[in-house]
Amino acid sequence: IAQLMEYARPTGEAPKTPVNISQPIQDLCERDKVYTESKDGSLKYNIHPNLYACIKEINLIRVVGNLIENARRYGRSPDGELFIQVELYPHGNMIRIDVSDQGTGINPKEINRLIRPFARGNEARSNVSGAGLGLAISKRLLQPANGTLELLQNEPHGLLCHIELPKASNRNILLDR
Repeated sequence: IAQLMEYARPTGEAPKTPVNISQPIQDLCERDKVYTESKDGSLKYNIHPNLYACIKEINLIRVVGNLIENARRYGRSPDGELFIQVELYPHGNMIRIDVSDQGTGINPKEINRLIRPFARGNEARSNVSGAGLGLAISKRLLQPANGTLELLQNEPHGLLCHIELPKASNRNILLDR
């Protein structure tokens, strides 16, 4: 019910003042690294410093946290290993955030369907709880910031969740004090 309420809640507008998204993503990764290790997994991250975007910090943390949680739930390799990689980096006038795992991946025919509300992959239906709203909520939280979420095959295997956000212009950034 909580996920349904979250999906129904209005997202609001993106903030006009850019925020440094590097530090909150770094903090999230440091926290989730410890939790992932407690689940016999590994989380590695590479965070480019001082990247700014016009997005609510709480929304971005919710999105990236959801993608990391999905990787923890569904991203174990066939031999039981869990390796999650998070990267935040500039790409032209965009900022990219990639969350990848080395699991079995998903059928390419299911990729677009999984971002819709209440959709779950075949593996997810078997033994993991959830309403199938996490990816739909994530996509919705990115929209006010003109952000996108794309699911791709991670070569040689696994899933790559790819977020893109417009990079804030330097002239719009207030210096951190």
